[in-house]
Amino acid sequence: MQRPHHLACVLFDFDGVCADTERYGLELDREVYEQFGIEPTEEEMRTLVGTTGEESIPALFARHGMKVTAEEFFAHRRENISIYRDMPLEAEPGLKDLLDRLRRQGVRTGLVSTTDALPIIYALDRLALMGRFDIVVTGDMVERHKPLPDPYLEALARLGVEASCAIAIEDSPTGIRSAKDAGLYVLGYQGGSIPQDVSGADEAIQSFCGLAL
Repeated sequence: MQRPHHLACVLFDFDGVCADTERYGLELDREVYEQFGIEPTEEEMRTLVGTTGEESIPALFARHGMKVTAEEFFAHRRENISIYRDMPLEAEPGLKDLLDRLRRQGVRTGLVSTTDALPIIYALDRLALMGRFDIVVTGDMVERHKPLPDPYLEALARLGVEASCAIAIEDSPTGIRSAKDAGLYVLGYQGGSIPQDVSGADEAIQSFCGLAL
């Protein structure tokens, strides 16, 4: 699949793309594993990244001979909002310049995240990103989440843009599948601290610095 000849919008995932939040999420997860007395590998812990946990959490615990639901897991976990409200977050290098450049070029931008609205609002406000996106679609705004295409389809509908004129930037297999199934050209971002498989993307990028779209 080729990049769009006429680029109308670029849609960004948040966690691991706009900010390196996922390492903090793994810290909160690790606290829960300790409470249950298991020690998952780094690879196992990464299976939760970019998911709601409804399927990935029971699957992880099943591999350790335990039956634990996502609800039980999160009942033992510190609230996710602490990552976005309290942790030392920074926008990924070059992100703000890229967003500003796209706006000057008349290319619209959107944020498409599985995370709920309130944590995202905290983070966007702290990182001075709130006014840099034309639309924001969060996990509590759609019934079906990534890896299903619904979040990206919702963003495209809100912007009034065809998928063939859009690019998505994702860092996880879950997000990449969601964007691809929505018909978007996908860049797999590898600039975060949690390495993930982006082989399903149309191309991989290491940084936003100097990125030409």
